[in-house]
Amino acid sequence: MLLNLKKDAIFIADSHYNHQRIDFENIMNDILSNKIETSQLFLMGDMFDFLCDEVSYFKKINQNVISKINQISQNIEVIYLEGNHDFNLKEIFPDIVLIKRENQPFIIEYNDEYIALSHGDIFTAFSYNVFTSIMRNKYFLKFLNMIDISSFISKYFENKLVKKEICHDIDNFQLFAKNRIKLYQQYDAISYIIEGHFHQGKRYLNYINIPSLACDNFYTKVKIENFKIGFENIKYN
Repeated sequence: MLLNLKKDAIFIADSHYNHQRIDFENIMNDILSNKIETSQLFLMGDMFDFLCDEVSYFKKINQNVISKINQISQNIEVIYLEGNHDFNLKEIFPDIVLIKRENQPFIIEYNDEYIALSHGDIFTAFSYNVFTSIMRNKYFLKFLNMIDISSFISKYFENKLVKKEICHDIDNFQLFAKNRIKLYQQYDAISYIIEGHFHQGKRYLNYINIPSLACDNFYTKVKIENFKIGFENIKYN
């Protein structure tokens, strides 16, 4: 049985949470306090600048937000699509629905309409697939963690990630979206395609790219009108 989209669902993508980008933690606080109301939360990947179960430093510095997500998951359905910055998360988030890269797109439904969800880093070149498989390998990550004396490796990458420019516009979004739609044609009867990863916050036909919280300070809320699905980008603060 497919997971059903709920009428008050919220989508958040690419918050790249770190000590300088804190809106993701603030939104989690607002959900916990019911300032933002929802019964279904989709986290579309790259919610953290970096997080995986095998690297101790990043679990430690992100513990506050990890705890808030786990609190939310006790009362709200949380679906987390792992991204290229956050993966191997099952031990960190035991009570949420975790969708690994190899299981994306993740198909959900609403009133017999099918919606394909992905972080976005799928349908990629062989070289990228090899790279990302290595980066997700738990034994490789455990080895890095073992030699990460005084967290010098983690702190080096943390500094690089904080300084990295992640916001950009795709010059021809319409052409980009057409190409993404073609890649999903192998899946039957898809009404909508929803991705993060590309930090665009735009829509073309049935392709929806969720805005990056880090770049645009928006999240997306489902809006049902006359039994039809709509998606509204909402400015946070």
